[in-house]
Amino acid sequence: MDRYALYERLSRLTDASTSIQRQDEACRAEVIRRGGRVVGEPYVDEGVSGAKPPMERPAMKQLLSELSGVDIVMVWKIDRIARSFVGFADIVRELDKQGVALVSATEPIDMTGATGRAMAQMIAIFAELEREMIKARVKDSMRKAKEDKRFHGGRVPYGLTPAPHPDGKGRILVRDPHAVGVLREVMLWVLEGVSLADCARRLNERNEPTSRQRGATAKGERAQSAAWRTRALKFILSSPTMLGHRPDPAGGVEMDEDGMPVLAWPPVFSRDEFDALHSELDTQTVKPRKAPAASHWLSGVARCTECHRNLKQRTSPDGVKSFTCNGVSETGLHKPGVYVNMAKLVAWVNEEFPRVYGRMDEVKRVWHPGSDATRDLAQVNRSIRSLRDDRDAGLYESEEDEADYRSRLTKLIARRNALQEIPHEEPHWEMQKTGRQLGDVWEEASHVERGRLLMEYEIHVWVAPASTRSTTVGERAHFGPANPDPEAVELEGILRSELTH
Repeated sequence: MDRYALYERLSRLTDASTSIQRQDEACRAEVIRRGGRVVGEPYVDEGVSGAKPPMERPAMKQLLSELSGVDIVMVWKIDRIARSFVGFADIVRELDKQGVALVSATEPIDMTGATGRAMAQMIAIFAELEREMIKARVKDSMRKAKEDKRFHGGRVPYGLTPAPHPDGKGRILVRDPHAVGVLREVMLWVLEGVSLADCARRLNERNEPTSRQRGATAKGERAQSAAWRTRALKFILSSPTMLGHRPDPAGGVEMDEDGMPVLAWPPVFSRDEFDALHSELDTQTVKPRKAPAASHWLSGVARCTECHRNLKQRTSPDGVKSFTCNGVSETGLHKPGVYVNMAKLVAWVNEEFPRVYGRMDEVKRVWHPGSDATRDLAQVNRSIRSLRDDRDAGLYESEEDEADYRSRLTKLIARRNALQEIPHEEPHWEMQKTGRQLGDVWEEASHVERGRLLMEYEIHVWVAPASTRSTTVGERAHFGPANPDPEAVELEGILRSELTH
């Protein structure tokens, strides 16, 4: 006696003509007529569309995993299984692997015999044809979309966003102004010496949407939580889209008929900025890991006048914090050592810095990428030589070929002339005044920011040993440059004198 499993599916619960109950009654009656028996409960996908792939339906997946005690699967009609050759063939193949046949209760489809198996083979052939036709349609659609520069789905590269196509059909990728601003900000951070890890941390701290999040939002999808990572940030900064080029599947970029890279979008970075950025990133990769940040904002700033070493933080048994030094100079341990109460030194720095440096102008380093057409000029000259070599080899034979050759050569020569007119300027840093004074900056800064300010302007706090117990911090501390050579100290003294009188 054959063992039957019943599969039933209904798209809409209000469809009385094909209700689950009617399907069940018809299937059970056919099983009795065949002299078989139903094992277990029916596998029911209720409210599931026939357009949904069979392998993605809950009850169907369960049925395929529980076929060990089944000889035949019965359905009311074949369209309960699938509505395409591909879906039907996939189910038949899965059943055949486990020696299970498929039967329809109301149609002359019975795969328990030779005729039914031949029909299954024919269906498999038509299914394969349908698959190939689907692939061809998809490839043709993607080829046409590429020709029209349309966006045909997938990951949206950071710095770009989908927009309606000018002809009204489909979408294209255009520059995302907000993302471009973020990328240029990251570039400036890197050129100032900030590591990519710190760049990612800054973006995360201000909740800047990641590439995946902005791409999902642009496509109208829900953006899931994500965080900036160093590797992802480096991948984005290295993409040819930063220079306005469209990547091709071979790993290069899309080229025009003259062998020149196509400018698909306005560049995020100039070529010089791109080169400077990656030169700095290459430098970062070989730098040794930095020591953990010091716990006090004057660490690395407060230094000993005797041995020129950084003062060390100490906490006494009774909890008093200080900066001390008994470091080794060229002559050995220096005595007396340096000891200064941390709170008193902080108070002195906070009071004295605005008085000494308050009227100095704040300056910021600004990166100027310069201009250099050497790379593009070399590419144009290579294209011109290649074009002429092709002509000398006899590849341009007809009058139409000659016209094409002259047109392309004319455009390349015009481009070369334009590039030769671009003046050469080396990339460089430039110090620019911000319009503020250091006193205003100091007033608004936190303690940590004040420590960074001192380091940025290479201003150190030099502390000498106390001559007596009554010597004040002001009598033995002074500001000075990082390099304590006599000339620098003298210049620092003149500067303080001019600013305080």
